[in-house]
Amino acid sequence: MLAGCPGGTGSEAPNPDASSDEAGGEPMACEARPAVAPGADFFADVSDASGIRVDNFYDPPAEGTVINDHSRLAFADIDGDGYDDIVAHSLFPNPQNGVPFEHLVFRNRGDGSFEDFSDASGLRDVQAGFFAFADVDNDGDQDVFAGLDLPNYEPHRSAIYLNDGAGHFTALPDAGVESTPTAHANAVFADFNGDGVVDLFVGLGGTSAVTTDQLYRGLGDGHFEDVTPALQGNQARPSNGSVTCNYDEDGDLDIFVSTYSVSTNGGHNLLFENQGGGLFEELGEARGFAYLRTGNYWLSTTGMGQDDEPEPPSGLYRGSNGFGIDCGDVDNDGDLDVLLTTISHPVDSDYNRKWSDPSQLLINGGAGASYGFENQWLARGLPFNEGDVDGALIDFDNDGLLDISLSRERKYEGNYTDEQQKGWFGLMHQLPDGSFESLGVTSGINDPEEVLRRMKGAQNHAWSDIDHDGDLDLLVGGRDQGGGRPNFLFRNDLGQDNRWLAVRVHGDGQAVSRDAFGTRVTVRSGEQLRTREAKSSRGMYNSEDTRVLHFGLGELPCEDLELLVRWPDGTEVSFDRTAFGEDMFLDLSYPDSLVVSEG
Repeated sequence: MLAGCPGGTGSEAPNPDASSDEAGGEPMACEARPAVAPGADFFADVSDASGIRVDNFYDPPAEGTVINDHSRLAFADIDGDGYDDIVAHSLFPNPQNGVPFEHLVFRNRGDGSFEDFSDASGLRDVQAGFFAFADVDNDGDQDVFAGLDLPNYEPHRSAIYLNDGAGHFTALPDAGVESTPTAHANAVFADFNGDGVVDLFVGLGGTSAVTTDQLYRGLGDGHFEDVTPALQGNQARPSNGSVTCNYDEDGDLDIFVSTYSVSTNGGHNLLFENQGGGLFEELGEARGFAYLRTGNYWLSTTGMGQDDEPEPPSGLYRGSNGFGIDCGDVDNDGDLDVLLTTISHPVDSDYNRKWSDPSQLLINGGAGASYGFENQWLARGLPFNEGDVDGALIDFDNDGLLDISLSRERKYEGNYTDEQQKGWFGLMHQLPDGSFESLGVTSGINDPEEVLRRMKGAQNHAWSDIDHDGDLDLLVGGRDQGGGRPNFLFRNDLGQDNRWLAVRVHGDGQAVSRDAFGTRVTVRSGEQLRTREAKSSRGMYNSEDTRVLHFGLGELPCEDLELLVRWPDGTEVSFDRTAFGEDMFLDLSYPDSLVVSEG
């Protein structure tokens, strides 16, 4: 049974490779039915009732405070009870003015409410800009890489903190990450070389520095060694967001990096393609990820929303001011696509701004196209917004199609009259034909009366099923708009009405790391697929969603329903309907143990 899962009793699955008749079992409950469509106000604001607003901002703020919020944030199960907890981080430039970094920790009680655990965790006063969570020593709990994004902040350095299993963290001296320049903007954990231990990629620069990224090999005890030369083609750029996924189906994890500033080497994004064993080659341009040949959607002269950039005088096509980045199977074809969010200023008189790339939905062409990408943002009906920052791919209504969530900066909205160009939190619902409809303003996330300017000017956001009812709830960082601002938590009141499946994967700590990043899980019925891949984090300043792989089943037929698993070491296993059904949590351990809990 998945620890902390309410209701039901755990049961071990039968032989996963046996059919129902061979195993002698009966198929588990499954009944196809039409999906409930979104209406209005299907997210409920539970911010105050949940208890997550303790110390979110200070009134009055400490002297020297410039930004009065804790709007960088993440979900992580720090105490191993099966429920995701919340960690939220304050922002620089406060430390430059004598107000140290601070981190708030809220432990999930399991009933949709949280308790303040900031001091008890040992994380409150860690001097870092963000955290990345992973089990760095393979002991079964979530440890922390604390990334510092403020240069010249001596004597503070980036560091590793080890978890005692109950959510209490202690610094590990000389972990091997301290020498990295203190300009960290994002970091992702993954086992890049296949040795059963997580490694660490660190994206440097953010929006303020031009430098090369860093790569560390995990040694298995929480220590790391610098193997940055393995990042071939590692050009100095401001890396602003990162995510890992096995986009080319070769069994290892690749690294996608969104970069900031079209004025720096054209603003080309980076794709470090894993060549095996943790040796990478930068192939962003070859795969159609580095930049678009078309410019800002808003400045189109053709009426189609896109113009082709002429041959640039410098020889460099303009890329993007990139921020958020995520990957997922948007079109349910079994390979992974990429969402990239940017701030793209439509200024016709400025060459860089005219041709800077807007937000993109990059669809993976698969093996037939050598795994190249095609931007389908406009073709799928997605709106242009000048201020897209954090972005995620999630199925919020469990209809089986990935949707898009977008944090947006509001300071540019005065140039527009259309609500789609305003600073509302964006929620793009995918329709059966692959197009998207914008539901952000009517979803209940945004408040037209602008109470606390909800949710304009959001910072990071993250998704998790906080109450284990089968759908993803939303945590949003309230970026200070003047005077201080708290964070927001929204309960999903729609997704649980549709069919779902939730899967948590666990490695053995030997062949596969405990976190099992890179594990590919597919729910299949006939030719219909729902595919998810385990990853540590995404985007700018490490937005971290739940590690549980959530599948909306929508109207997926029950006949021939099966669960297909491919572990990072290449081991494959399948389960039929004697092993699982719908509306349940599955706890999947390497190589073939499946424990089921209904409810």
